[in-house]
Amino acid sequence: MRILLTNDDGIYSEGIDELYKILLEFGETVIVAPSHNQSTTSHSMSLSAPLRVKKIDNNKYSVLGLPADCVNYAINSKIGKKKFDLVVSGINNGANMGDDINYSGTVGAAREGFLHGVNSIALSIVNKKNPKYSECTLTFKSILSRILKKKIKSFFFNINYPNLPTNAIKGIRFTKQGSRAYGQKIISKRDPRGNEYFWIGGKDLSYKAKKGTDVDAVRHGYISITPLIVDYTKYSDLKLKI
Repeated sequence: MRILLTNDDGIYSEGIDELYKILLEFGETVIVAPSHNQSTTSHSMSLSAPLRVKKIDNNKYSVLGLPADCVNYAINSKIGKKKFDLVVSGINNGANMGDDINYSGTVGAAREGFLHGVNSIALSIVNKKNPKYSECTLTFKSILSRILKKKIKSFFFNINYPNLPTNAIKGIRFTKQGSRAYGQKIISKRDPRGNEYFWIGGKDLSYKAKKGTDVDAVRHGYISITPLIVDYTKYSDLKLKI
């Protein structure tokens, strides 16, 4: 296999290093990741600014750009002359569940790979406090092996791993997308010079753990795998007449 590894936490994040070691067991792995943290940049692309690419090591490239930029560049530049069989984005430090999927640079990078016809996986670890990357990567190794054995023709998976020791994980659940409320508050503050600035949502953030969702699975100690699509069409409304 030839695998493209990226993320939105930046090329020097611990999560991408841990994942790289595991992916090497599946085949040639190329890292193309942002030069610094690009969380919550969704599927944004730098169409009005140039990309600055730096080769850090063999098969390791830093891009002054966004997560989706990294995937697009890797696939369409000389790096991608030999096609990729899989795009993996992660390990993200923090959950990407529910409505986070719309904001996530981790998921956006995987989506960019899928739009280019490459099977893609976004991988996140829930809870930013002391993330258990080693446990997550070992479990992901097993999950990826099983996915590949299924020989699924086309897939775009969003995986969320509870921040638990391996022996505390209850299993794997295929889930639907849940929801997350980012709050309806704009918090106003003043900087030391008296200028006003704002925070969206403040601490008023909450997940809705409906049964069968990614949020529900993770809360109960299960790894969540959500199959995603890129067609946003609401087909039932195509029959509407205005």
